[in-house]
Amino acid sequence: MKNTNDNSSSRDLKLPARFERRFSVHLYWVSHGLLLLRSGKSEIDATRVDILFQDVTWMALPAWFNGLEITSTSEVGLPFQLPASIQIEVHLRRVYRLATEGIDHLVVASNRVSISEDEGNYFDASLLIPGLQVTQAFPN
Repeated sequence: MKNTNDNSSSRDLKLPARFERRFSVHLYWVSHGLLLLRSGKSEIDATRVDILFQDVTWMALPAWFNGLEITSTSEVGLPFQLPASIQIEVHLRRVYRLATEGIDHLVVASNRVSISEDEGNYFDASLLIPGLQVTQAFPN
C-alpha cells in the first residue's frame, strides 16, 4: 500500500477488509457527513491508517475497535430495524457492517470508502481530508 516516493498512499477501500489493529472514531463532522476512523502508529505498527466514510446518514459504533472487519451488507440482514427516515436513505447509500470482537456495528454512508496509510502522527491532518486539522487543544 506504500508509495515509494513519499511513503504514503490513499485509495478506495476494497471490501471485505480486515485489520488486526486498534482503530478509534477520530472524527465525525455532521455538516459534511464525514466519519474518519484512525489507527495510529504503535510499537507493532510503523504506519498510521485512516478510513473515511462520506455522506454518513446513520451510525451505531463504539469509540474504538480492537481489530476491525468491514463488509457491505443489505438492510434486510440487519439485526434491528432502521428508522423510516433512514430506510429511505439506504436505497441511495450503502450499509456497512463494522465488526470487532464478534460484535457487529453499522454505518449508512455513500458507496465509497477511502483508506490511506502514511507515517504521520496521530493528530496530523489526514491525507483523506487534508484541509481539516484535529488538534489536542481543548477549551478551558
